[in-house]
This record gives sequence, structure tokens and C-alpha cells, in this order.
Amino acid sequence: MQFSKLRALVAAGAVLAGVAMAAPSFAQDKPTDTLKAPVIAVVDVQKIMQESNASKGVSKSFESLRETYQKEIASLEDKLRKSEEELRKQQTVLAPDALANKRRDFEKQVGEVQKTVQSRKRALENALNEAMAVVHKNMVEIVADVARERGANLVLARQQFVLVDTQIDVTDVVLERVNKKLPQVALTVPKP
Repeated sequence: MQFSKLRALVAAGAVLAGVAMAAPSFAQDKPTDTLKAPVIAVVDVQKIMQESNASKGVSKSFESLRETYQKEIASLEDKLRKSEEELRKQQTVLAPDALANKRRDFEKQVGEVQKTVQSRKRALENALNEAMAVVHKNMVEIVADVARERGANLVLARQQFVLVDTQIDVTDVVLERVNKKLPQVALTVPKP
């Protein structure tokens, strides 16, 4: 017990010595500028990313493409079911080698459909992320402009706070400017 207390005291002493050694050099540095008092603005990033015209258009395009892909995939899955049923019917009629070949062909088709599904899903998600990144980038630029105009030197996300004075909330101004600057963003998915 005594040994562990002694070791803790030595460790604490080492930390204090390190702080004491660092403190003089920090205190000797003379600031070239004095810190300004914070002028705060608050913006609801989620609201802008959900309610801007560009975001709504991207979401609508995404849903439309997703539905198209789902129909295409459902058609491919239906073909696979039919092939599987046909394979079952031929199971009693075909020779073992022929049946094994047909089963391999069927498994190859299943693998290709799975690749297609994953490829489409990945392409759609990438397109969504790229389009929303364009919206986000423009929003950040507009937030910076509004902050400069209002003399704010600190902009905080609204989601971090329970109560915010409406005078420092710039969300509506930013949303209006985002809608004006970026009415829509294309959701570009590469052709398969």
C-alpha cells in the first residue's frame, strides 16, 4: 500500500514539475493581439440541410432513382426464382453432371445479381453524398458571409443548445440565401 502511495506522489510531483517548467515559457510569450470578446451567431445546420430547395430536390431524385433500382432488382430476383424453380423441376430428369453444371450457372447468376445490387446501392449512396456535400459547402460559405456581415467571430450549431436568443440565430437568413444561390443540385449517378 505504502509503495503505491509513494509512486502516486512521485508521479504527481513529476506532472507538477512539468507544468511548472512549461508555465514560465508560456508566460514569457507576449501576445501580439488581444483576444476579442466573442460575438456569437447560431445556425441550425440540420434544418438547412433538410429544408433547402437543393436538399429537397436531391432527396426527391434519390427516392426516384432508388425506386427505379428496386423495380429493376425485383425483376432480376424474379428471374432468379424462375431459374431456381426450373432447376428443381429438372433435378429428377437431368444427369448429375448436367445438374451440377446448371447449379453452377444458377449460382453464377445469383452472384451477378448480388454484385449488381451492391454496385447500384454504392453508386446511389455516393451520388447522394456528393450532392449533399455541394449543398453543405455552399451553406458553409454563406454562413461565413453572414457571420462577417454581422461581425460574428464564433458560429455555433443550433443542435448544441436548448435555448437560443432569436437575435443570434441566423438560420433563416442562411436558408434564404442557400435557396437563392443554389436552387437545385443534380444527383448524378454513373450509368451501369
